[in-house]
Amino acid sequence: MPKRLQLTFDSELLETISADFDLRAPNREALRQLAFVLDGDYDPEVMQVLNLATGVGKTYLMAAFIEYLRAKGVGNAVIVTPGKVVQAKTIANFTPGQPGYIAGSPVPPDIVTPQNYAPWIARLNSGTQPASGAQTPVLAFIFNIHQLIAPKTLEGDTHGSGQEAMKRKPRRFDENAGVLFDYLRELDDLVVIADESHLYGVSAEAFHGALRELQPAAMIGLTASVDKTKDHVIYEYPLYRAIQDRYVKAPVLAFRKGGYTGAAASEEQQLRDAIQLRAYKQDFYDTYADTHSRARLNAVLLVVCADTEHADQITSLLRTSEYFGSDFAVLQVDSNHDKEDTNRFLAGLEKPDSPVKAVVSVNKLKEGWDVKNVAVIVTLRAMASEVLTQQTMGRGLRLPFGAYTGVGQIDQLDIVAHQSFEELLDAENVLQQFGLEQAVKDSDPSRVRTAIRQAAEQASGGDALDGTPDASADGSPDGRISASRGVSIGVETSETGQPGMTIRHIPETGTSCTPNFPEPPQVVTITRNPDFAEVTYTFPVTTVKQEQPRFDLSAIPRKTIADAAKRVTSAKDVLLRKEIVAALGKDLHGADLESAEVDSIPVAAEAAEHALVKLVLNLQQVPKTPETAGYVKSFLVPIFCNSVDFAHWTVKTLGCAQALLRKIISDYIKELSREIREVPVIHPKTMPGSGYILLLGEKVHAQIDNRRDFVRGRVYAGWFKSLFSAESFDSYTGEYELAKLLNTSPSIVWWHRLHPADGAFVSYNALDRYFPDFVALDRQGVHWIIEAKSERGRDDATVAAKRRAAEALVQRLAAETAFAGQYWGYLIGFESDIAAADSWDDLKALAQPVSNLV
Repeated sequence: MPKRLQLTFDSELLETISADFDLRAPNREALRQLAFVLDGDYDPEVMQVLNLATGVGKTYLMAAFIEYLRAKGVGNAVIVTPGKVVQAKTIANFTPGQPGYIAGSPVPPDIVTPQNYAPWIARLNSGTQPASGAQTPVLAFIFNIHQLIAPKTLEGDTHGSGQEAMKRKPRRFDENAGVLFDYLRELDDLVVIADESHLYGVSAEAFHGALRELQPAAMIGLTASVDKTKDHVIYEYPLYRAIQDRYVKAPVLAFRKGGYTGAAASEEQQLRDAIQLRAYKQDFYDTYADTHSRARLNAVLLVVCADTEHADQITSLLRTSEYFGSDFAVLQVDSNHDKEDTNRFLAGLEKPDSPVKAVVSVNKLKEGWDVKNVAVIVTLRAMASEVLTQQTMGRGLRLPFGAYTGVGQIDQLDIVAHQSFEELLDAENVLQQFGLEQAVKDSDPSRVRTAIRQAAEQASGGDALDGTPDASADGSPDGRISASRGVSIGVETSETGQPGMTIRHIPETGTSCTPNFPEPPQVVTITRNPDFAEVTYTFPVTTVKQEQPRFDLSAIPRKTIADAAKRVTSAKDVLLRKEIVAALGKDLHGADLESAEVDSIPVAAEAAEHALVKLVLNLQQVPKTPETAGYVKSFLVPIFCNSVDFAHWTVKTLGCAQALLRKIISDYIKELSREIREVPVIHPKTMPGSGYILLLGEKVHAQIDNRRDFVRGRVYAGWFKSLFSAESFDSYTGEYELAKLLNTSPSIVWWHRLHPADGAFVSYNALDRYFPDFVALDRQGVHWIIEAKSERGRDDATVAAKRRAAEALVQRLAAETAFAGQYWGYLIGFESDIAAADSWDDLKALAQPVSNLV
């Protein structure tokens, strides 16, 4: 019978782990789905595949899943990687202190590699076994797939770095531990996690066979490329959704209307266009980094060549003075250039001092090359017979600053095509040629052709590339540079605000070989209002911590232990008796007879005591500490055993004793949980900051007088009592109207619009918090924490919980040293109250706020 994990679905644990690892929404969903499947009647011999788009964070999902396994008492996982590069990266991901380490687990796994068996040997020698909820680390065996395939022969060296030596080592006897492969195969709880699992599918017989030979209790696959005819996919998050949800860059297919004609000349012109585009994007990278206090980052050009010989030619060309003019600015990465210096430059590609501006490779770029700053990919005509693999295209999808910026030239990946307008129209499947078939929900060729045609028409109109994400339909967003955003496929960006796959032209001017890119838009900084430039205040940031009494089994009264022991039954076992009755013409049947009492199987007193100690220490909630173990062995169990009313232990009395002892511990834990208290903690935070930068291309707008003209997130000027000269809002009838009221009320001295980035929040329980909308100082000297709410919130339980927490905070501030001599209040302004009020005093009368002003 195949081995299968015994994992019960634990929703609360999943939520905790997802929060600890700060998982993105799709990874949270994938983790829940995986836990749900493993709680069911799954087939251990079938790989459960999670298909997530490149750049979403599959390694974070892997780390969170291993933590879930640890918390559930599963102690062994084999992580399979496709090669040495990904293997080294994965080891770093799970090693505290290493670059790329994924934090989140209180007990990081112990890492075993072909070069380091020490954690495995130590575990075997210690005799420690994992238990549900235990603090024992998972043993994570990180191997690349080539190291798991059976060698040609077991005879030979196991210490060398060659492939055959690496293959022999797990299958050869180790004098300190035995045979690793046999150890793994005999485990009941082994989980195999295959990274880039599309490489180990059923069609890859050697790879797939190596995984099945381990006979794991579960096989999990993580990939961005599945074969839906063969793979058992349990969760899917395609690329187009990752683009819409702003987890990765939006790909842009860029082309010259006339294409690139001529052999060598065409490649050179295509490279010049790509280099100009890279330099254009670099301006946006630099401006964003400077204005957001981030380290500068090179916008990198990735050049995809047909083969290594072609890559040699292109690298030499790009290093000449007509292009980058530096050997260090161009890095060649292929099978002929895989040396230490190359890997060092490649590893440092995201560092501010990296000299590399272009990477030249072939179309088989390996998985695991996970950099964030590829801004432009160019596919040269010499590789026209091939398609750009999705894995290669995916190398450029990660966001350079870790999150969506709202700046198109940063949040987009440009792929410069070698084809002309006509060639693109004639192509049978354009998106597949560039690895983009999953970038749109519906890749209908006719829709793609329409987008290409429309982009070419924009070219005829003389439009140019734009650095802003929200240009208007006519290409003239509020007087800014006339520009074309290209034509979106599959997502109506102008209506939904979601990014999507785009096709656009590369602008040309007359006979010039240089594309006509406009200057990046100017940076707009929102500064302090001169009348309040020196004003600061302290905001009471509030968190809630849970205080739980220390788990201490010595708190269980001795009398409770002794009384339970006295209830252990010493009765004999019962032998049920039936008489077999045969009646003419009827089947045989049994008739009950008087039962007989028989002696139960005896158990030695030492064995019974040992069994009871083991029971207590293996209970999930009992801490696995030396102090707890010592108390259980030296006091709790001996007291229990000395209090029983019989002299000799049996199997029956031991079973009864185990049940009673388990109940004692369970009752103590329930009592302990009732004593958990939620305690607010106040963290004084000096406000406000010095100012903030608008997204590139945005500008400040004049105030408005009606809801129809309001745009959420737009910045409006004209606030003479605000601490800042201009502000943005999320709603008109709530926040915007309340700001106007505060701005014109004689009772208000100043007001400050709060944004989530300010970090000014109030927690209303241990898990949830909210961000108020305003702080205002009135002429009575009261600082008011203010929220604007829709009418729906009047009877909302969450709003009520927030209000209770804020009211308690206001009272508590009267006793806080950091707020001595200050008065604070809290007010919720519902839309109808804001509309009915002509002043701050009117709103207070309607809203019935609370304050600590006596």
